[in-house]
Amino acid sequence: MTIAVTTPGRWCLLAAGATWTGVIIGFSSLSIGVGVAVLGLCASVVSRRIAVVVVVVFIAVGVASGATADLRLSAIERAEIPEGHATLTLRIAEEATLRSYERAVAEPLALDGSRWSGPRIAVIGLDAGIPVGSVVVATGHLTPRVARVRDEVVAGVFRVDEVVTVVESSNPIVQIGNAARGRVASVYDGSVRTDGLVRGLLIGDTDLLAARDEEDLRRAGLAHFVAVSGSNVAMFLVAWWFLTAPIAVRPVLRVVGGMIGLAIFAVVTRWEPSVIRASVMAAVPLVGGLVGIPFDPWMALGTAVTLLLLVSGHLAFSVGFQLSVAATAGVLFGVTAASGRTPRWLVIPLFATVGAQVAVAPIILVVFGTIPLAAPIANLIVAPLVTVTTAIGAVAIVAPILKPLVTLGASAILSVASAAAFGPQLAPLEAFGAVATAGAVVWRPTRAIGLAGTVLIVMLAITGSSQWPQAPTMVVLDVGQGDAILFQDPSGQAVLVDGGADPQILDRALRGNGVRRLSLVVVTHGDADHVAGVVELLRAGDAEELWVPEFVPEGSLLLEAVEAATAAGISVRRVAAGDTYATGSIQLAVLGPKRRYAGENDGSVVLWVTAGRTVFIGGDIEAVAQADLPPLRPDVLVVPHHGSSTTDLQWLRRTVGGIAILSYGENRYGHPHPDVVAVLEDAGTEVRHTYIEGDVVVSLTAAP
Repeated sequence: MTIAVTTPGRWCLLAAGATWTGVIIGFSSLSIGVGVAVLGLCASVVSRRIAVVVVVVFIAVGVASGATADLRLSAIERAEIPEGHATLTLRIAEEATLRSYERAVAEPLALDGSRWSGPRIAVIGLDAGIPVGSVVVATGHLTPRVARVRDEVVAGVFRVDEVVTVVESSNPIVQIGNAARGRVASVYDGSVRTDGLVRGLLIGDTDLLAARDEEDLRRAGLAHFVAVSGSNVAMFLVAWWFLTAPIAVRPVLRVVGGMIGLAIFAVVTRWEPSVIRASVMAAVPLVGGLVGIPFDPWMALGTAVTLLLLVSGHLAFSVGFQLSVAATAGVLFGVTAASGRTPRWLVIPLFATVGAQVAVAPIILVVFGTIPLAAPIANLIVAPLVTVTTAIGAVAIVAPILKPLVTLGASAILSVASAAAFGPQLAPLEAFGAVATAGAVVWRPTRAIGLAGTVLIVMLAITGSSQWPQAPTMVVLDVGQGDAILFQDPSGQAVLVDGGADPQILDRALRGNGVRRLSLVVVTHGDADHVAGVVELLRAGDAEELWVPEFVPEGSLLLEAVEAATAAGISVRRVAAGDTYATGSIQLAVLGPKRRYAGENDGSVVLWVTAGRTVFIGGDIEAVAQADLPPLRPDVLVVPHHGSSTTDLQWLRRTVGGIAILSYGENRYGHPHPDVVAVLEDAGTEVRHTYIEGDVVVSLTAAP
């Protein structure tokens, strides 16, 4: 089978590939990149082969783009940011969202009344309703610290104490884009579960999409539907041209109007990489038609990728951009391969879906470690539902009476995703085998072997996805900076102690261990890195019982967890020393809190877990609460407070047993403290770190 790509399309794709290569070279090493560019340009001068000239020239310009992006990043990292109390005038570049931990990104315009155009900074404490482009004057504390907020690298963090003034953008394109986005948000306000999905389908905003639903979409191979793509851009342009038809009577006006529409749509969707790719890919044939140069889809893709990489070299490393480009190429290959086959209504969607899934599979394997086996089937079922739901959802923005139909369609999409999410996931080796057997099926002489191999791989994937420990097991989950400890019993029961700070990371970790429902959730105390991750899980009703400390301070995040559990019909119990619980062979005994403490950390639930081996879990207890505990010597110690210096070192020496586990991620608190690590190592304990090895798995029946 031959996939037809026009000659101009091949040249455009060649230029895009060469530019991408050049960006990577230039970004990774400025000196090497410049050298490659100079040598390449010299070689192209003496070469007479046009292909060599094209490759070398575009590698050279790609190197320049990559080197420029590298210099820009280095400038941010070296920027001198003043520290202390300040009054800043800021232009909002990215709004505060739940996904960015309520951090906005802003461009400084003035510092204490004097003009200051420093690098972008993260802003904490702004109202999430302040839209992009607004100018804000606020007082607060500025701290120099290089950090990443979503895909943006910032040079400092500004904690707002008081907002003085807010002036919205005067740019008409930004105003229209913000108004349209606000209208979508007001109609799909989160009052029903499906609103988060619909906002994702319409404008790529997944802020209200529940972590479990987002993970369902990913594990079913459907996550690309909430990343705005070419179909969304096409739908928007059709509506835009309909609205502007009375004034766009001439070709030039139609093209200009289309470009303005694309700019507005980019504002509405907040410049996501997939949106930028789709918008530029749509703009290329618009401009080409105006100047008399016809662009087919392959030419548009290659030209768009080349232009974007030359303007923003950092896109070469954006997973969203990579997935968008790969999926588009896969769809084009699939549609071309389906040409002339019948029935068209089935073959074209099937080939396009399979093409996209095959194209993005290597990226998904690298980023997530697995790819869903059922993705092509799930996509084939969901694609028409998405098209209809998105179209009706867009109309419902001006006719809210249609929202029940949108909710019905979105519910069907989530149901398919939920059903497919627990299907087999192919690991890298299995995926490689699937590709090999698929090739064998295509070639007639090896078709029987290929079919047999495919059946074997599917069986292996199904078997692997349903594994459950055959002995009591503890898994200290790698959830970044925080605690999340999972106990699994061979009977199929599971207990979770704390849940980290990010519900999506927790959901992914539980699914990776085959957990669908929990017998018991224990939240030791109210710090966000222990409780924030479990609130969505409780709200969804995925547990039978919740334990919290007997004494819960006013304003604690624990109250949100209790409220979510109560609303979902989950039993809530406030526990203190002496309470017990058993499930299968796993037994829990509460050792603390024994009394009310001044600090919430010392009021953490302290657990003694027995299942052959003994395990001590103390949340974030510090020296005061540690002194109230009886003498202990567990087989496994989850070191309190992530190894903080608040631990009594003498208590630690007396308590530590054969294994000590430090649960932490990248942090600014200095966890774990060197003195704590030194005590553990001096005791001859096996010290294990989630930050170093990921999930820490301990069998509870193995000999100590």
